[in-house]
Amino acid sequence: MKKLTIFLILLSLFFDLIVSPTFEVPPKKDEINIQAISPLKILIVYAHPEPKSFNGALKNQAVETLTELGHEVKVSDLYEMDWKHYFGKDAFTEIEDKSFFKPQKESMNKKFIEPIKQEMEKVAWSDLVILQFPIYWFSMPGIMKNWVDCVFARGFAYGGDVGILENGGFKGKKLLISMTTGGPSMFYSKGGQFGEVQRTLFHIAHGMGFFCGMDSLKPAIWYSPAHIGQQARAKMLKEWADRLKEIGNEEVVPFHHTKDYDQNTYQLKEGLKTNLEILGDF
Repeated sequence: MKKLTIFLILLSLFFDLIVSPTFEVPPKKDEINIQAISPLKILIVYAHPEPKSFNGALKNQAVETLTELGHEVKVSDLYEMDWKHYFGKDAFTEIEDKSFFKPQKESMNKKFIEPIKQEMEKVAWSDLVILQFPIYWFSMPGIMKNWVDCVFARGFAYGGDVGILENGGFKGKKLLISMTTGGPSMFYSKGGQFGEVQRTLFHIAHGMGFFCGMDSLKPAIWYSPAHIGQQARAKMLKEWADRLKEIGNEEVVPFHHTKDYDQNTYQLKEGLKTNLEILGDF
């Protein structure tokens, strides 16, 4: 009898190891507070080629929870859209300077192809942009980076008559990064093999979002979902839903504004933490 019990335990562990990382069971609807105090317009930009992935489950969870709360949600599913646009000549319907192509200069003419214009309209419409993606080479997938290259364009997101940082074109909007990893959290800790996770995300939260005026919320990092059990993934989805219930009340990462820099040297004034330290401590 004892041997049979041990065998059944080992068998259950084996099946837990080979189970697909997919888990899309949302929390019960009676657990969701459907009274939204201040409805938001939310754009989810999603980049994973497999709909049944945990990234897909996080995206679906966000859509369901936010909709239940009364928010208006749009999704740009980049793989489903077959997004193959990049910030080159094909991004424009017409090139004004044919002698020397400079995409930043051409973007000021605003002659973008229709797919890019449609994505720009979604961002302009939104109060909050959620980037949902798996970590690829310590950044976002290339398909999402191409989307950012095209949509966060000069003259729309920054530059020209549009400012940068706290005065960028997306001033008043918020950015939330939701990223999955392959390795566990210890790999991304201080002294970990892969470096601190805030260093991985800084170029997105500050270099893409805040540079264009977006205030960043604390990133949501989902560590190693493919290597944990279904109960652990279910707990992650529950945590995600719980957080989204209060998304309109979250504080933003207090990145430095222009006034915090010496305008001759463009260096932080003495005694201030760096933006990277601020993100790490938030």
